[in-house]
Amino acid sequence: MCEDKKTGNKKDKIKKDRIMISDILNAISESEYPDYIIDAVERVQTWMKEMIRPEVERNDEVEMLRALFQFEDDEEDSLARLISSLESLKEYADVIPNSEKPEGKPDTLIVSITPPDYESGLRTAIDYAGIFNRNVCKRVWIISDTFIFDDVTKYSPYVDALSEQGITMRYILVTPWGWVELPLSGNMASKQSFLWCNEETSKRRKRKS
Repeated sequence: MCEDKKTGNKKDKIKKDRIMISDILNAISESEYPDYIIDAVERVQTWMKEMIRPEVERNDEVEMLRALFQFEDDEEDSLARLISSLESLKEYADVIPNSEKPEGKPDTLIVSITPPDYESGLRTAIDYAGIFNRNVCKRVWIISDTFIFDDVTKYSPYVDALSEQGITMRYILVTPWGWVELPLSGNMASKQSFLWCNEETSKRRKRKS
């Protein structure tokens, strides 16, 4: 009896230590990005840089941060142009917001830049994935310039529930100088590694759609 238990324990340990092909594929999918996502991030960064007031010295990073979102009177038009430029990515994913009704693709791209209500981007992502496109949606990318911890924690249970149904939520925080993917729940944080990306690292993290 004792020998059988020991043998069983050894077998259990081997199973735990064994690396499966599916584990490797999952790790790759969580650390690399489709080309269209890198493209979207770069367009948002370009827009951000253009919105920095020209009188700010480029070598004064403190002043750049202060001036980053002090837009001119045409802020709304400029943001509308950004959203319009991202609509061309609808070949690869449902893009929200959009001037047209989303087609219902497995991938969804939610653009949440300088929203008056930060929750709107996260809630839109959850509602669209869990209700309006539930039978098709497999992955949601949220691209935003804001990460508010209190708001995120309120929705973490919904994020985990969608994950259990096979719908993955991916959150990318963007600045003019780089970007990083952040977890939307503790479960996501335990599965992914998060690295600050700049122009060079973005190229290396691309994955074909």
